[in-house]
Amino acid sequence: MFAILKKLKKIKLPFKLTEQVKKKLIIVLGVFCLAFFLFNYKHLFVVALVNNRPITRLALVRELEKQTGQQVLDTLITKSLILQEADKQNIRIGPERIEEKMKELEEQVKSQGADLDTLLQERGQTRKSLGEEIRVQLIIEEILGKDIEVTEAELQNYFEENKEFLGEDASFEEIKEDLREELKQQKTNERITSWLEELRQNAKINYFLNL
Repeated sequence: MFAILKKLKKIKLPFKLTEQVKKKLIIVLGVFCLAFFLFNYKHLFVVALVNNRPITRLALVRELEKQTGQQVLDTLITKSLILQEADKQNIRIGPERIEEKMKELEEQVKSQGADLDTLLQERGQTRKSLGEEIRVQLIIEEILGKDIEVTEAELQNYFEENKEFLGEDASFEEIKEDLREELKQQKTNERITSWLEELRQNAKINYFLNL
């Protein structure tokens, strides 16, 4: 809009205009451009009309902040703390690992007769946002999982206790490594809460918004 006004200033007319007329013309054109912008991009300011009375985007944002603002903010803070810790420990998760996990998840969803993209749409998510979740999860597994060990005795006990769910034909040796990963994941999950609390306690978090 401002670029258009600058060009208009440089246009040479076949007749002379006084400075006062020029200023008025520029103001009129400016108002016209502003009205055009507001009409075509009204969704940036107004989200709905109720009997011709507008509900502004600002009102919507404020209401969302009241309802879920603290929860969303806490999630963003937690994610930031995890990513900062990954930088400190020089942990990098490549796109190929994220893609591999994405494919595994997609296969699981397909086996249940569902579609990943449909599920993501229902949750208001995209593959990109899911990829970010996977990246954070892999970082947590890298940090917390490196010191976790699963003994043979734990594997054997887990196998015996869950035989009915694993199937009568399940062989311990054949599924041992899968059980190891599952037990390791369980132990990692048990440590997440206390680890995140520790990160928060050691971090300096300044709030500039009252929710």
